[in-house]
Amino acid sequence: MKSFLTLQPVETVIGHIRTFPVLCAERIPLDAASGRRLADDFTAPADLPGFDRATVDGYAVRARDIFGAQEGNPALVECVGDCPMGAAPSVILHEGQTARILTGGMLPQGADCAVMVEYSRPAGGNLVELTRSQAPGDNVVLRDDDAATGARLLAAGRRLRPQDIGLLAAFGQTDVVVRRSPRVAIVSTGDEVVPIEETPPPGKVRDVNAHSIAALCREAGAQAVRAGLVRDDAGELEACLTRLADEYDVVVVSGGSSAGMRDHTVDVFTAVPGGEILTHGVALSPGKPFILGRAAAAGRTRCLMGLPGHTASALICARVFLLPLLHHLQGQTEPEIAPRVPARLTRSIASAQGRRDYLRVRLTPLEQTAPTGGDALCPLYEADPLTGTSGIITGMTAADGLLVCPENREGFNAGDMVMVELFQ
Repeated sequence: MKSFLTLQPVETVIGHIRTFPVLCAERIPLDAASGRRLADDFTAPADLPGFDRATVDGYAVRARDIFGAQEGNPALVECVGDCPMGAAPSVILHEGQTARILTGGMLPQGADCAVMVEYSRPAGGNLVELTRSQAPGDNVVLRDDDAATGARLLAAGRRLRPQDIGLLAAFGQTDVVVRRSPRVAIVSTGDEVVPIEETPPPGKVRDVNAHSIAALCREAGAQAVRAGLVRDDAGELEACLTRLADEYDVVVVSGGSSAGMRDHTVDVFTAVPGGEILTHGVALSPGKPFILGRAAAAGRTRCLMGLPGHTASALICARVFLLPLLHHLQGQTEPEIAPRVPARLTRSIASAQGRRDYLRVRLTPLEQTAPTGGDALCPLYEADPLTGTSGIITGMTAADGLLVCPENREGFNAGDMVMVELFQ
């Protein structure tokens, strides 16, 4: 029977992942860029909005002309015209003059603030009384308030969100340079695994992992394909992986990563051209049999990743290792921050020191939802640890998130305040 290499800490494996080369850049239309990662910093090519504009309906004025104005002592100014929407005003304000303006309208030359129409009243002819004083810049967005020319607005590696797409559109960027999406092939192994469209006979199970892992990859911006099932045959698996490594950036094998006599993955990884094992065994539960390797194909380094066959183990390993890999390949420079919420643990749980545990929990909202003072965390939820082995998929679907027990703890006690990583 094969044995595990020395169990590596999770952070050591993450360090290996960071050694893989980032994928090349490509230019794509802006409308196709949501969810993709920027290849380069984006700096403002011009001021935004590019002109001084009013944020209220009213009058554009010079602040010094209405200094001290109030209801009982209004400032009397002459209205010399209007500021048209969507065009530069033709009027120029001099001492004691004003111009009518609408929200979003461009301030005329000479004006430095705007007065709301509610603080104005006609005084006959072209004269207007303004009953509130304003400071320069009041009720105005200056030409570079949104962004100044040369300012770094989006960092390389950033995953573009809808608001980021809007920012790029504001500068007229019809296309954008992003990192290429990783191509991921997922292979399921085992004589006991059958396609999901088949009714499994006794002793066999449907191929759950390939579908769930592919969905996770697509959420991370990758192009994932299910590359089929491979029997418990080392030669067949080697031929499959050698072929896939020529075409895909990442090849994920589900099953066959343990140390049993029928688990061939670690041997096959080294048999693939340029194959090298970086990790075989992690101080992690569930997910101890995880394998990380690399191969050389088509002049590039490819990642080989072996996930446990048990469904919960495979999904948790994919969250802990495959997601960071996909983010890194797309140029991410800072670790992804999973959304977390404070919760109070409903019962005690044990863990082994020196191993990182990922515990599935279900959250129940509490009535108390705001801090009562001080720096202490206020629980928003109760966290109920879910039981079940690593081969049960319903334990993952019933969970709202994961509680991470770090290597330096031996578990948690009932009533402890914990932070739960939410599933996206």
